[in-house]
Amino acid sequence: MSRTGSVVLAGALAAIAVWGPAARAGWSRVTMSAPPSWRTLPKAPIAGRLDASAVWTGRQMIVWGGVSRSVPRHAERGSDGATYNPATRTWRRIARSPAGVLGGGGSAAAWTGHEMVVWAGNSPEGPSGGATYDPRTNKWRRLPHGPLGVREGYASAWTGTELLILGGHTGAIATPTAAAVDPRTRSWRQLPALNVIKNLGVVNGAAWDGHEAIVSGSGVLIAVDPNADTFHRISLAKAPIEPQRRLHLDPIGWTGTEVVFSTAADGPSSSVEVVRYNPTSDRWKNSRAAPCAGSTSQVAWIGDRLVTACRTSGLQIYTPRTDSWRTIKSGASPFNSSQDSAIVWSGTALIVWSGTVSKPGNPTPANGTSIAFK
Repeated sequence: MSRTGSVVLAGALAAIAVWGPAARAGWSRVTMSAPPSWRTLPKAPIAGRLDASAVWTGRQMIVWGGVSRSVPRHAERGSDGATYNPATRTWRRIARSPAGVLGGGGSAAAWTGHEMVVWAGNSPEGPSGGATYDPRTNKWRRLPHGPLGVREGYASAWTGTELLILGGHTGAIATPTAAAVDPRTRSWRQLPALNVIKNLGVVNGAAWDGHEAIVSGSGVLIAVDPNADTFHRISLAKAPIEPQRRLHLDPIGWTGTEVVFSTAADGPSSSVEVVRYNPTSDRWKNSRAAPCAGSTSQVAWIGDRLVTACRTSGLQIYTPRTDSWRTIKSGASPFNSSQDSAIVWSGTALIVWSGTVSKPGNPTPANGTSIAFK
């Protein structure tokens, strides 16, 4: 996931009306009087931004870092952040991160159960650096510098004890290729086995399956065992998608048995394509075609389902267990119209904040919204 961690929706959508070509595709049709709709968030105490780190703590969303464009064509990297509590609908500004720990685009982040851990490569000018933030004390702890230098285009995965940082480039392939940091012991270690892979200059994403990180790069798919510092390649020859789209496979979520990938060529009339892979059986599965076109730049994993935009004012939700899609007339929102937003799943609601919009200067409005499934 921003490629920033796993973002449960068990029976919440059972009563949602399906609209679009449902009968033609063989999907079930159910009705409800009031489909879920987006609810505007109150004004945040920080400027809008793209590529911010965002995690869900179990009670609140933490947003930190990212790049603000409050002044047209001027990008400013952030060390500030805020928390949002959906129960009280309140924001709170948090302490700034330590000097030299700046959240440029594409930082790695995870919630450990007690703290948010972040690391940002900030290529090309740097600095690279990481820290942990405790929302109970509103304090940061700087992490040791570690073996990884400046880079961009990397991905991350949280194993339950370590934050893995995988791949990236500085124009050339960044080395070393990967490392892991344990925020509890504040210790780093390299994963030297991955240094032989030359296709991880730009990493599409990574998903943790409980034992391995499934990592997708430019035409390469690997399973990484960080404990043993080993990896094996997964063949894309049988992946049930066009060869060109295999270059853009993005591991979005883990169902317990399968990795769910999305892939799409971005554009106003494109649609997301979903495929699944079982690492135990080494088998791929195709999925039903998405019912809607729309922005494919923002895709969220909500525990056991995938959510993406349906045109400019709806949602489409894919359930791997039944290989089925549902669409919701939810209304317009930043999820449909923005890119690189801060997105978290609270267990009952999808929360989306800021991002950049396709206007002159690519501004980053500080607007936000949430949609609850009850």
